[in-house]
Amino acid sequence: MTKNYKRRRFFIKKGFQGRLIFGCFLFVTGSGLLFNMVHKEILTTNWSLIFLCTGFAMVMALLLSHRIAGPLFRFESTVDNMKKGNLDNIIYLRDKDEGQELAEKINELNRQLAKSFRAISQNSKALNILLEQASTLDLPEREKEQLASLCWSMQEHNRKITNESNYYNSWDE
Repeated sequence: MTKNYKRRRFFIKKGFQGRLIFGCFLFVTGSGLLFNMVHKEILTTNWSLIFLCTGFAMVMALLLSHRIAGPLFRFESTVDNMKKGNLDNIIYLRDKDEGQELAEKINELNRQLAKSFRAISQNSKALNILLEQASTLDLPEREKEQLASLCWSMQEHNRKITNESNYYNSWDE
């Protein structure tokens, strides 16, 4: 399930991407300094090349971090929507993004939850019909009162189940 589109922001998860780019910068700078301690004359003659390579490494880290930060952003927004009761979100990732398997598992979880909540809702409606039928049975007065009390209690529990399952919105299959 991939959908190609152009990113609108350079930093999706600023903290994560910032740490990744800074770590890459430290690695490149540390490697360069270590190399330059060995060859001091290279520092004086090729300093512009060293800064150019460092800048290139930082840009590459930014681009590569999008493969991780973009899916993390989508996962977080989908889970936030699930907490709000929306089970109709589908995670679309680009072909080269990391986390394809996790996205598919979250999408499948959403489909299964939606299916379960639809089944709960249908069973709740069926139970209401059965309770209405039970209340119309021709019984002796004492048994009818007991049955009415039981039916009322079952209707209250069924109402609570219905309210909880209706909290979740899901697509129809």
